[in-house]
Formats: sequence, C-alpha cells, structure tokens
Amino acid sequence: MAVKKGWIGVILLLNVVLAYFLFNSYLDEPLKFPKLIYIPKKSSSEIVESLIRQKAPLLPIDSFFIKDVNLSNTLWIRFDKNSTITRREFLNSFDSFKPQKTRRLVVYSGDSLLDFAREISYNTAIPKKSLIKTYYEFSPYEDGGILAGFYKIPYRATAVSIISYMTEYSEDKFKEIAQKFLGKYDPKEFKKYLIIASIIQKETWREEEKPLISAVIYNRLDKDIKLQLDATLNYGKYSHKRVTPWRIRHDKSHFNTYKYKGLPPAPLGSVNISSLEAAFKPARVDYLYFVRDVFGKHIFASTYAEHLANITRIKVLRAKIRKFKNYLKKSR
Repeated sequence: MAVKKGWIGVILLLNVVLAYFLFNSYLDEPLKFPKLIYIPKKSSSEIVESLIRQKAPLLPIDSFFIKDVNLSNTLWIRFDKNSTITRREFLNSFDSFKPQKTRRLVVYSGDSLLDFAREISYNTAIPKKSLIKTYYEFSPYEDGGILAGFYKIPYRATAVSIISYMTEYSEDKFKEIAQKFLGKYDPKEFKKYLIIASIIQKETWREEEKPLISAVIYNRLDKDIKLQLDATLNYGKYSHKRVTPWRIRHDKSHFNTYKYKGLPPAPLGSVNISSLEAAFKPARVDYLYFVRDVFGKHIFASTYAEHLANITRIKVLRAKIRKFKNYLKKSR
C-alpha cells in the first residue's frame, strides 16, 4: 500500500514538472505579429479579444498572463516585418513599446462606405478596394458600421489596423446606446435603428430637427405609409447626389421608398451619436410630412392639406426672392 502511494506521488510530481515545462514553453513561444496593432484602454480579457480580432497570434487564455495594464489612451505598436517576440515578452511589456505618432482622420456624417473608402484612401494611400473588403470582414453592417467623427490613426497604417480600430470603437458606442435604450446589443435588432439614424442624418444636420424627423419615420411606418423620402435614395454610389424625378421613377431597388413600403434594406452611411439617439427617442408628435424651406429648415405637418399649404407658401416666397434678386440685378 505504501509502495502504491509512493508511485502516485511520483506521478503527480512528474505531472507538475511537465505542466511547468509546457507552461513555460507556451509563454516562451516566439510569435510574429501584424506590422501594426493597437492595445485598447480596456480590461485584460477585452484587450486579448481585440488583439485576436486584429489577427494577432493569441488565445483567450492569454488574458490571464497580462500584468498591470494602465494605459491612458489607446496604444499603437509597430513591429518590424520579420521580427518575432515571445508571448511572455509581449504580454508583460506594453509599457516598453514605443508609442506611434498619430494623426487625425475624419469620418463625415452621412458618408457612405464608398465615400469613406475614397476619403481614407486619399489620406493614407491604402487602396480603396482593400478598405472596403476589410470593412466587410469586421463590421456586421453593409454600411454605416463606422461612426462619424474624428479618429487618431498612426502614419503608415494598414487596412486591418484602421478598420479594426474604427469598427471596434463604433461597436463599443453602439453597445452603450443599445444597452441604454434596449437593455442589450444585438446587431440584427440594432440594424433597424442604424437605418433610421442614417435617414435622419441624410435629411438634416440640425440637432433640433432630428427627433421630429425620427417621429415622421415612425409615424409613417406605424400607419403603413410609404416613407417617400429622398434621403433613402442617397445610398452607395448615389450618396450626396441630387435625387431627381427620373431617379424616383427608375430606381428599382428597395432603397426607393417612393416605390416600396418600410425601411430601406441597409444603413445609408455613417451617423453621429445624436442621430442614433433620435432614432431611439423620436419626438412625441403626430407629424407625417416635412419640407425644406428657403432657409434650409424643415416645416412639419400632420395632414397632407397642411403639407400642401406649406409647399405653396415656400414656392411663393421662393418666387418673391427670385423676383427681388432680378430687380437688384437690373437696378445695378
């Protein structure tokens, strides 16, 4: 019996020695990282999750080996093309990496994915097709998955580093807003609100009008009325293009809300936080119509008769302004 216990002790000791050897071999494994990555200001598990998303050669268990992460901001790290670093060195030495200089890139409100790719490509020399392809790898949304705003990006960035950072930042904000209004974040459910926010964003830049336009959208959806909004035809390659009567008649896509009921099939472009919040919190009004006046503001109406009266007043005022301008020209 004593002999048997002795063998058990030996086996246990051998297992401990083997585990120690394997543990150290795992930590001392040389790894090759993408040439540019970022370390977000988050918890250890979220950092590793982000790094895996950036195609870093890590595993979820690596979060247990990260020590004392005290970042004041996102840390960008650049690696030489053929250099390697052990898992242990990487996970325990964030503070030793030389931070990369960053510059500001802008994502404009209302820009479609194509607009975004053109702008970022112009500023970084990264091919437009590469940016679009990478976006589809990282975002669950066909468009609008990157919030409008300013982003600090290193020089000589890559498509993966830029898109991963921007979409992760945007998803974090989406989660905060969804948690606030819905109690949870589900991209499939959230997409509806992102679509509505993108319509609001295309229709106005005036903060006070956003909840009112949101109300019009919801009121028309509730009454099963076509939205009939020009903004929904500003999708993809038609972003920021004037919507003509010809487009309204001939565009056969489901973005044409003059032809089809309901929301368009995808967001129209990037939105800001206020447009998203308006999509979740429309004004409590019964408006069904709105029209832009000669000063760029919108006039709202609850009935079609009121809407027609508003249009007539705007046409009369526009004619008077045109007449006055012609008078000034002749009098010079």
